[in-house]
Amino acid sequence: MFRVVSRSRSLCLPATSTIRAEPWCIRTAPGALHAVSHNEEFVPRVTVLYLWRRVNDLRYAHAFFRSIRRFPAGAEYDFVFAVKDYASDDQLPHIGDLAVLPCASVKVMRFADERTPVSIYREVSEGCGTEFVLVFNSWSRILAPNWLAHYVGAFDCFADCGLVGASGSHEAAWSQPFPNMAIRSNAFMIRTSLFNALELGSLKTILDDHRFEAGPDGMTRQVMARNLTPLVVDRFGRAWRPRNWGQSRTFRVREQEGLLVADNRTNQYACGSARKRGRLVERAWGPEMTARRSALHRRILEWLWWNYPRGPLDMARDGLAAFDRLLRKITRRPADPGRKVFPN
Repeated sequence: MFRVVSRSRSLCLPATSTIRAEPWCIRTAPGALHAVSHNEEFVPRVTVLYLWRRVNDLRYAHAFFRSIRRFPAGAEYDFVFAVKDYASDDQLPHIGDLAVLPCASVKVMRFADERTPVSIYREVSEGCGTEFVLVFNSWSRILAPNWLAHYVGAFDCFADCGLVGASGSHEAAWSQPFPNMAIRSNAFMIRTSLFNALELGSLKTILDDHRFEAGPDGMTRQVMARNLTPLVVDRFGRAWRPRNWGQSRTFRVREQEGLLVADNRTNQYACGSARKRGRLVERAWGPEMTARRSALHRRILEWLWWNYPRGPLDMARDGLAAFDRLLRKITRRPADPGRKVFPN
């Protein structure tokens, strides 16, 4: 774990550009070792990938870009905006956000909607030249500053670290009994060379991606088979080994106070009733872990924060959509199919 003291000024440049960093340094905790850079040609160690699907509601992309601008990364990075189902001549959303990202470079990559997320992650990873790749999916929202520094710090401080996620679970899945230790794929970082060497299996449907996340031959299992350790990092920069993930308060524990990157599943728990929380906690951590009841006002605020990141604008749109559905029902017109919302 380390704390950033001063960092270089970031500029957003074309994907092939590099920048010269101003002097910067990092302060380490006792026993932690980190390199210090001074006026040398600086190449980011991490490619940050954000995957966006065209059919998803743009409010969720807005929430992600607002979070990445709001919270300093604590380290330099290249950024890849991977978009699904956009033709080459289609106007992309959030071009203005890309122009002001505090990163070293920005690259846009377009993919067919039929492609699964993991297959896209692999293609981006194979084409990037950085030491690490950090993947965010469409639901991801950063919750704390120095988020990237925390990820990198876990690798730098633990020699056996092979994979870092913002959350993990012991939930049984795909014939794997409890405890099935798996880093969740909503916000994970891995060495590029290692990710490119993993066996992906058949990636034809989203279920194949789920199997890669938590199945018997999934990403976490392959990393552990190489005698490497998957770690969960919290918003305070603390890294947690698999047996202690439940104590990190990052996923389906208490109020998830340690969570660094939220997504739809963490929000599902945050907004859940006591009964629903109990079921989710038992699935993730076993019957020994008990759920904690959340106050009603807190659950309402969490629900509003998640569903209306742009406040009145999103509320107005949902109100108009509800009014349209009512009119269609009264006039017996066919219902609008609406927008699909998937976590990829």
